[in-house]
Amino acid sequence: MQTVLVGLLAGLVVGVICVAYVFLRTRRFIAPQGLTESAGESLPYSEGAASSSMMLMAVVGSGSLLWGFIGAGLYHLIQEEGKFFMLSVLFAALMNVGIWLSKTTFTLDKILLTTFIILGLGALIPWLI
Repeated sequence: MQTVLVGLLAGLVVGVICVAYVFLRTRRFIAPQGLTESAGESLPYSEGAASSSMMLMAVVGSGSLLWGFIGAGLYHLIQEEGKFFMLSVLFAALMNVGIWLSKTTFTLDKILLTTFIILGLGALIPWLI
């Protein structure tokens, strides 16, 4: 039971940081381009690819509770800090190569979030237990 709670706590910490990062990045994209925009107009990015990409990153970041739960289960099976962290490094590298090769929008942001989620959980879960 302690492992599950630690996984959820680690996921909460990582999720809050990731969602805060996405919101800060979103503010950059929705900043007014000029003072001529009226209040009734919709934001120019909301119809494009930026909106869905940022929303996807926020959902994945907020889903860190689930990733923490899964990571805690894996750590419970492995029971070794070094192997667990090396597994998270390998998984982060594979995910980042997949993101890089997919030619998606906001590639560097997605790579940064993926690395932070996976390595953050890989370090926090053993440390909190």
